[in-house]
Amino acid sequence: MADRYEDLRRRVLYGEPDGHRLGLAVLLRQGVAAWMQAWDGISPAPARTPAPGPQPDGDVQTMVAVLASMALACRRA
Repeated sequence: MADRYEDLRRRVLYGEPDGHRLGLAVLLRQGVAAWMQAWDGISPAPARTPAPGPQPDGDVQTMVAVLASMALACRRA
């Protein structure tokens, strides 16, 4: 129960929008005891593994050099 509370607390403090899934409304409206009671019959959600972000194709250094040269060319114009 302490882990669930700390997870909710962390998400709220960092402004993550999914606090409602963890019972934020129950906690705010009815208190900690009601929040704990609401969790009694619920099994914990499976841990989410973040999906890997898109990986750039090709040579990243070349891409950076091209973008930098384009930015510098625009600045000189």
